[in-house]
Amino acid sequence: MLKFKCADVGFNCDWTTTGDTQEEILHNCAAHAQKDHGMKPSDITEDLKSKIKANINRFWNLPS
Repeated sequence: MLKFKCADVGFNCDWTTTGDTQEEILHNCAAHAQKDHGMKPSDITEDLKSKIKANINRFWNLPS
């Protein structure tokens, strides 16, 4: 499982997302950026995508 935190790329935002693939995380991030940050698709630059990819972390969702 993969996890991404919006704050990790410099936004003052506590939103996080999880997914099975990098593409799923990027899709979730694009939807979040448009809905919650008022960004247009053209605002999601290759540089921002690279920063997001660099901050996607693998985590294990283990039972308690």
